[in-house]
Amino acid sequence: MYFWFLIVGGFISFFNAWGIGANDCANSFATSVGSGVLTLKKALIIAGIFEFLGSLLMGALVSDTVRKKIVDISIYESNPYALMLGMLTANFSAGIWLTIASYFRYPVSTTHSIIGAIIGFSMAYGGTSAVAWDSVGFVVLSWILSPILSGLFSFVFYYLCKRFVFTKDNAYNLTLRIFPLLIFGTFLINTFFIFYKGSPQYNLKDLPPWISVTISLSISVFLGLLTYFLYVPYIRKKINNMFNLPENSNDVSNSTTTVEELEMEGIKSEKVMEIKNETGESHTDVIDVDEVKSSVIEPETESEPQTENTLLRSGDSFENFEYDNTKTMKENIKRSSEYTKEMKDHLENSMIEDLHKNAIEYDPKVERACTWLQVITACFSAFTHGANDVANSIAPFATVYAIQTTSQISPKSEIPIWMLAMGGIGIMVGLGTWGYKIIKRIGSELTKITPSRGFIIELSDALAVLIATQIKMPVSTTHCQVGSVVGCGLADGKGNVKWSLVKNIVYSWIITLPVTGFISAGLFSYAYYSPFNTEILPEMNYTLTT
Repeated sequence: MYFWFLIVGGFISFFNAWGIGANDCANSFATSVGSGVLTLKKALIIAGIFEFLGSLLMGALVSDTVRKKIVDISIYESNPYALMLGMLTANFSAGIWLTIASYFRYPVSTTHSIIGAIIGFSMAYGGTSAVAWDSVGFVVLSWILSPILSGLFSFVFYYLCKRFVFTKDNAYNLTLRIFPLLIFGTFLINTFFIFYKGSPQYNLKDLPPWISVTISLSISVFLGLLTYFLYVPYIRKKINNMFNLPENSNDVSNSTTTVEELEMEGIKSEKVMEIKNETGESHTDVIDVDEVKSSVIEPETESEPQTENTLLRSGDSFENFEYDNTKTMKENIKRSSEYTKEMKDHLENSMIEDLHKNAIEYDPKVERACTWLQVITACFSAFTHGANDVANSIAPFATVYAIQTTSQISPKSEIPIWMLAMGGIGIMVGLGTWGYKIIKRIGSELTKITPSRGFIIELSDALAVLIATQIKMPVSTTHCQVGSVVGCGLADGKGNVKWSLVKNIVYSWIITLPVTGFISAGLFSYAYYSPFNTEILPEMNYTLTT
């Protein structure tokens, strides 16, 4: 009857999905982009494919939890249109908060946002009794456990790889040897979850467990063998050529690259000269050839180009700023503000550089090999993100759609595939437009992320999210991603994590729930209890339900 609900709800849902892509989806690709494995353009392509697949194949699972189990829908049975209005305000409130957070480069939880908004309008309508607090408690518990779980996965995986692979004399060869096993495990987990508890639209959950196991095992074994016989030889050939090794050489231990070898190639950079000056002789430790070469081909530039308006100079401090008597008070205040910002950025960049210096450097050939592996785990991460977080924008809209088409609240209504696809497209657009804001913060400022660390972080993150998805727990992918990054950093030592940023992220987790709740409650109260709603929603019951 109220078709405009459906039209407006579609736009609002897309708006919220855009915010998810700009903020939360960026977390999933921060490690890939931060480590240099993927450009933002390539990350967008992967997101477009695998976020979409995750949304279609498994997105309905968590959507059911968000739209049916956070509020007590029984109180809306006599007044379903109030629930429609509430879901619209919740989706819009979450989108507003995500837009604000993304603008200020503040990584927040989209799951926090939508659940807080749903709780807000429900309490405005029916008081505390309108909220299914048992389900909320289960979700809140997941927000605490998910970063711990993903962090534990990341810590253990990275410690084992560092202990038994990355630090060995034949690290590169060992890395290539475990490639097929990693591919096998990655696809086994993915395919088994898809078939065992897949989306109800495809009736996959009705398959007997043994069929799910058989299909998943067959696919994974096939891909593992394909990796062993074709993919690994291809990678070995590419890297051997890159480092001037014999084409079929298996002698790929942590051989050193000396200054003389670089100079024989005609490479003379400031980095090489610094090494010679520091040691007084040729340096024989491992040198990242790519880093050295890039410093020659593409010299490092300042993050912001020096212009006539740039006030900060090398060695400056806040005390060096001088009042210019030739300028007005307003102009001097502006200069002071610009100077303060530049100094803050300078100090922040220095802290990041110091943080990265503490990280262990591995054989460049190992890092190069891991770039191919991280592309695969990035796909894994994108798939799980689409499966879990598409619910945050689609679930409220699905409720509106079900009520509009049936004129009643149906707990067994299914989510149309086109709706899941719309959410996946919105997430992709958000990542492509504003995703870079959060990518930089998570990808480089928490800890040093290299390809060898990145694929472990993404694998741990995705595994934690998939487990949560299968038990219909709408966890925060932000929590999982941050937990994985911190866990990996801790494996290198406590000093390898920027704890001040971790603290700020935790603060965002705390304030998101009440902020979105208040926004949603305010919007719903204004729309539902104000006098103008008698013309727009004449069939609603305007008495407060307690």
